[in-house]
Amino acid sequence: MTDSDKSRPRAADRLLDAVALLMVLGGIALFAFARHALTGIGDGTRAMPRGIPAVTVTDFHVAQSRLGLWVVGSGVVVGLFAAARHKLR
Repeated sequence: MTDSDKSRPRAADRLLDAVALLMVLGGIALFAFARHALTGIGDGTRAMPRGIPAVTVTDFHVAQSRLGLWVVGSGVVVGLFAAARHKLR
């Protein structure tokens, strides 16, 4: 294996980079959706489902936003791991 082949990223490296990127983007989208819903609930412009208390819907969206933040954080950790792996190669 030559030096130029060694420095090229492999498919596994690119896959890890793509997973990290998708996790960060997915977490941002989940957080943004939850915050938009919570803003609508606070403004009174969001239609609430029948038979479900507003507190339950609000708790769901708060948990959704927290999950989005955790997914973003996990994506950053995966990205840092991938960067360290690239550096060590």
